[in-house]
Amino acid sequence: MSELENHFGDDASLEKEDYNNVLAFLLKNSAEEVTMEASKKILDSIGNKDIIAISQTSFWKKRHEDIPKSIFKHEKIKSKANCKACHTDIERGLIEDENIKSINSFM
Repeated sequence: MSELENHFGDDASLEKEDYNNVLAFLLKNSAEEVTMEASKKILDSIGNKDIIAISQTSFWKKRHEDIPKSIFKHEKIKSKANCKACHTDIERGLIEDENIKSINSFM
């Protein structure tokens, strides 16, 4: 949040009120504050590393190791960053096993 003027090459600057609202939301819903099992495991797998993508964590890599790399190139997925292609509840901040699409739907 401290360098939004250069957010992955884009200017994502916000008005002060919006900035404060987004920051408050992020702090309230951070992995350090929530009780979701996946959040805790992801946080633990980061350790002291400077990781900006969940797909770079050891937890993510272990959970997805049996998925063929070609699946992430499927036209409906396109990259490891497209969580919602398989995790249908991710936009609600959830990753429930029963809401994960079968890998067979992309083969």
